[in-house]
Amino acid sequence: MFAPSPFNKVLRLAFGASLGLLLAKLTNSDQWGVFFTISPVLLLGLIPRLTPFVVLQYCTANLLAGAMVLLYSWLGALSAVMSLLVFVYFLWLFRLMAKGTLFVFAAIAIINGSIFLHFASYPSMDPGQMLSNALVAVLMALLIAGTMIGLFPVPEQPIQLPPAKAALEQQQQSLVAASLATLSFVVFQLLDLQDSLSAQASSILILLPMSFTGIVQAGLKRASGVLLGSAYAIAAQVLLYDNYQHLPLTLLAFFFGLLIFARAQQLEGPGSGVAFGGMTTMAIIFGQYVKPDQDLIYSALYRISSVSIAVVITLVLATLLYLPLERKSPA
Repeated sequence: MFAPSPFNKVLRLAFGASLGLLLAKLTNSDQWGVFFTISPVLLLGLIPRLTPFVVLQYCTANLLAGAMVLLYSWLGALSAVMSLLVFVYFLWLFRLMAKGTLFVFAAIAIINGSIFLHFASYPSMDPGQMLSNALVAVLMALLIAGTMIGLFPVPEQPIQLPPAKAALEQQQQSLVAASLATLSFVVFQLLDLQDSLSAQASSILILLPMSFTGIVQAGLKRASGVLLGSAYAIAAQVLLYDNYQHLPLTLLAFFFGLLIFARAQQLEGPGSGVAFGGMTTMAIIFGQYVKPDQDLIYSALYRISSVSIAVVITLVLATLLYLPLERKSPA
């Protein structure tokens, strides 16, 4: 164990996500590598403390997200019914977030639920195989996060809770966010967008602040983070050239990039900002697309364009939905 230091949070993220990538490669889980890399980033990047209650929320949220995949495998052909269930799912979770209760449970269930459903839409996908790999990744992420927190302690800081929202504001924001999340689900089901995981995840992540101002700011930060994370992935492949398929070099490039973005997040402040967007982008690209038959540069460039389009469309729709509410709100 090292002495408590604020910089230890940077080391937690860099070592934790790199261990996730190493596990994915050693177990030949390339198809599900994103689960092994994104889970440690979410745990160590967004959650300040790993208490038993947080662990319970995290595990329960992933089980709920898995249950939605099973429902999709049974009701996927009934698109209208499934879309309604997805709307209710998101509405309930966003309502929990608006109330400020069970934040970790709601946020993880929203993020991973959307990712799981995205994978479940692949025609060749085996839901059982996907969920079993996701479960292993979740358990490994908890083990990694617990180990990293134990090895790299940081000084205790008080947790700042967001101010309470009025009941009407909770209802409006929950309804808008759930509508946009459901629309994202429907679009990515109807269109052949199998390689657009970053875009789909971005359209959900920027909704987490829930307020109109928060969504706009999150959208701009997310797009900037994806641009920077993709640029780093491109630079890493150019520098490594054909050697990027060698695991030690890939791990070193991933680790160094995480050090940069984790330090930037520390300077930027807690939460999902530009640096966090860069980290999640790196986790997706290195976890899912660093394979012998994949062009990392193409994947990174595709990520930039698809995320930009997804963010712009989401912001336009958020504006259209929030404008009538803003006009009706009392001055």
